[in-house]
Amino acid sequence: MKTITGQMTLGNIVTEIPKSGDIFRKQRVDFANDGNRTLDEVAENHHLPLENLLYEINRLGTENQDGIDIKYMDEQSIISYIQRKYHEDLKDELPILESYAEKMVKENGDLEVIEDVFLNLKTALLDHTRDEDENVFPMLSSFLEDPSENKKEALKPHVTELEDEHRNAAETFWRLRDFTNDYTPSEEDSGTIRLVYRRLEKLEKDTLDHVHLENNILFKRMREKHYD
Repeated sequence: MKTITGQMTLGNIVTEIPKSGDIFRKQRVDFANDGNRTLDEVAENHHLPLENLLYEINRLGTENQDGIDIKYMDEQSIISYIQRKYHEDLKDELPILESYAEKMVKENGDLEVIEDVFLNLKTALLDHTRDEDENVFPMLSSFLEDPSENKKEALKPHVTELEDEHRNAAETFWRLRDFTNDYTPSEEDSGTIRLVYRRLEKLEKDTLDHVHLENNILFKRMREKHYD
């Protein structure tokens, strides 16, 4: 296993050790969108103890949650993996979470702001994944199979738009962390509130892992192979 150092970028660290993303998320470090920043830089900016981060990360195994090592997959396989693991699950999870959020607000109206933020996020995520499935991923697959200058130029604004939306999603999750005390319920909170917080945190994890695959692996490879 490669030893992680402070000079490595966040994107490379999470690619090598996927579970390190959980450490970064809990510190509100946006590894998915700031993958080109080094751990040294991030630790200094966020006032985090570098040696502790390195110790925690290097203790982790290299396996992904489902035992797949993404860095050995080709680009088309990564696209299929993203659609199967993240897009399909998202379509199933969001309506369920919406129903629980509605129930939560009926129990405690003070938490309506959480429901409002979630509903806006739900719309954005569904629109985003629909655009990927119907437009961007087919364009990207066509480009990977038969690269051309015209296809590359047609793709650029779409990829830029996706990256902007990725950052907006991460910032929305940080807002949810503010409103939920980092998804930590109080002792008095009901089972419904606890369930919503737990599922929101899982949604954050899945979304940032999903964004990492696109920004720091898929789009990065495309640029390195065809843009530079």
